[in-house]
Amino acid sequence: MKIGLILTNDWELFGDGTGDYFEVQHKPLLYLLRIMKQFDSRITIMAEVGQQFAHLSLSDRFDWAKNISSSWEEILKEVIKSGSDVQLHIHPQWLDSIFDIGKWLLNMEKWAISSLDGEIIEAMILKGKSYLETVLKSVKPDYQCLAFRAGAYCIQPSQIIIEKLLKAGIICDSSVTKGLKNEGFYDFSDAHSNILPWICSENSVTEQGNSGLMEIPIYSKSLLQSKVAEKFFPSLFYKSTFNIKVPDRELEWQKERERVKSIRYPREQRFYKSKQKKNFSFYLKAILQKTVIQLDYDYLPASVFTKILSDIYNEYNQNTTENLIIPVVASGHIKDAHTNDNLKWIFENIKKDLAEKVVYWTLSDAINFWYPKLNNKL
Repeated sequence: MKIGLILTNDWELFGDGTGDYFEVQHKPLLYLLRIMKQFDSRITIMAEVGQQFAHLSLSDRFDWAKNISSSWEEILKEVIKSGSDVQLHIHPQWLDSIFDIGKWLLNMEKWAISSLDGEIIEAMILKGKSYLETVLKSVKPDYQCLAFRAGAYCIQPSQIIIEKLLKAGIICDSSVTKGLKNEGFYDFSDAHSNILPWICSENSVTEQGNSGLMEIPIYSKSLLQSKVAEKFFPSLFYKSTFNIKVPDRELEWQKERERVKSIRYPREQRFYKSKQKKNFSFYLKAILQKTVIQLDYDYLPASVFTKILSDIYNEYNQNTTENLIIPVVASGHIKDAHTNDNLKWIFENIKKDLAEKVVYWTLSDAINFWYPKLNNKL
């Protein structure tokens, strides 16, 4: 048995359309590709196409928009040529976007793709899939866009989206994180699994069924979390929660990441934060609550990330007799990380401690391995 580590990255500008493309997307991805090559690893870029279509719409009139849209295409070609993967990601607030007085104005009423009419959902998915395949088949003729992730994970209610994904020829979703919920947008508390993929029902991505759409969830871990302790006493928090001493360099990296993000994307601009109800319950939960965390390489310290991988391997290696590769999806947002050092440290830890237990997969690899297996069980 091995772990198939699927590193995914939601590659996009900030949710309100702010952010310098070259600073928060392009240059960090170039650096990331160099790290991938150094450690013989691979990644799946979840390419957000809404912003690209917005820039393309201005490319005939403005050189800066043409430069961004052409650079966007070229770097994704490099991703494919390097052996990594690109799949579809959509933030529908870019629909009807306007560029005015030097900034993008997005339609936040369209934040959730699940809230849109079926015809609009279908058109967006078809356009995004077709565009990625047109661009990327030029460097890899057999490239296929087979996987999708909803912007901000807003895939519920999911019945119409399941139907439209399958109609477009997309057979895999990776929007679900078991236990994760955001009031008013999604609730994945009852998801079928936190790690193993399943074929969804026709009505819900969280339920097992026979729709033909496979869900590969982002890995989640349940724990008792104190956001207060994590913020003010991080070393103690990680020691008590994961029984591990986190090196100072990792804690300093986390602190600097938060500082830089607060400058690039101030909290008052974050749409999802504006919807939070800061009542007594909110502050009580900050002290201690039972919750889940994603396996996120841009937020978890490298040593904690590696410890979780090791725990997953030990659990499934004891209970699995088959020669399986267990897919473990990790998330990341390159816009949120000021450097890729944390991921580099993760690679170093894996090479040192888990080299024989972990293989680097893309979403396409996982689909090719697991989709036939699951469909044969139906």
